[in-house]
Amino acid sequence: MGMRKVLTLLFFLGCCGLGAELLLPNETPAAVTGICSNCHTMHNSQQGLPVAYTLDGSGQPILRETPFPQLLKTDCVGCHTNAGPETIVLEGTTRIPIVYNLTQPTYPPDGSSASTLAGGNFHWLSQGDSFGHNVHGITGPDPRFSFAPGGKSRPEGCMHCHGTLATPQSGCQGCHVPHHHAGGPGEVAKRQAGWYRFLGSVMQAADAKPNPPPEGVIGIEDPDWEQNPAADRHNTYQGHGGGYVNYLESGSISQKCAGCHGIFHAGTAADSAWIRHPVDHTIPDTGEFADFTLYNPMVPVARPGVEAIDANFSAVDHNSDMVSCVSCHRPHGSPYPALLRWGYRDWPGTDSHTGEAAFNGCAVCHTAKD
Repeated sequence: MGMRKVLTLLFFLGCCGLGAELLLPNETPAAVTGICSNCHTMHNSQQGLPVAYTLDGSGQPILRETPFPQLLKTDCVGCHTNAGPETIVLEGTTRIPIVYNLTQPTYPPDGSSASTLAGGNFHWLSQGDSFGHNVHGITGPDPRFSFAPGGKSRPEGCMHCHGTLATPQSGCQGCHVPHHHAGGPGEVAKRQAGWYRFLGSVMQAADAKPNPPPEGVIGIEDPDWEQNPAADRHNTYQGHGGGYVNYLESGSISQKCAGCHGIFHAGTAADSAWIRHPVDHTIPDTGEFADFTLYNPMVPVARPGVEAIDANFSAVDHNSDMVSCVSCHRPHGSPYPALLRWGYRDWPGTDSHTGEAAFNGCAVCHTAKD
């Protein structure tokens, strides 16, 4: 039997609820595993009712007659939302990371089933626009800005991705280009693996390209999406020292952020003094930085040229590892303004979210500042 017939048979069996996991011999385990019908519907019809759905504000499904592309049952928000606090849920045998909990998840991450995942959570947008990215399907545009802070006005066709994520033309896919059946957690996610967390060039979708273009973020994903992070159990992010030349040519996660927030990447005065905190800037081994030796998942650092050997590294490599945008921010959202990872404004007092002594994340790198 040819490979195409095998794939067709497995797809049919899965969508009828009869198949096992879609894994072929000698194939790398896919990022999404399980029977096809966990995520797809053949005809958008089950017992006379539609199968495709979106979610209302309380997390209840709203059935829709129009199916989603790729025969999906729901959209990004519908799949990655949970009315409860659990941040990894099962759809059949398929594990789904949750980025929008209607019930408050646990923060900071503590390894519980409700522990906030690496990218943060859109839950805290309920506290105000400054607590998360404004993404279509979750919330409306932030009235304080006409385009992304640190960015600039662009032609209308570009603003949907480089100015705001709150329009129907952008949303989740303003950052993510879904490639769910490519490489999975634990491997270096480059082009053929669909890039790290599918953070590739959105021009792939705009140009209807069949394969990921050669621009995207490189990294290694923790199998539990950092639900229970530790110094030797975490994501690995790629950084890139120096300036950027072309869009996403470096594989740096900070360069992805710079697509909208470019002015925050680097800013110096005439005397070369920093006027904004730098990113993709290496951590020196002198002064207060010399004592920063153990990786801290609350304040992650990026690593140049990520390879498999870099997975779960626990020792900070001075003059090589670097600060990145995600060292200080959770891209989906957090309990703190500006999507910060900790209560920057609360230290040295009481943390406004936890009610305990505030964590001083700055002192993880700037060890003399505690």
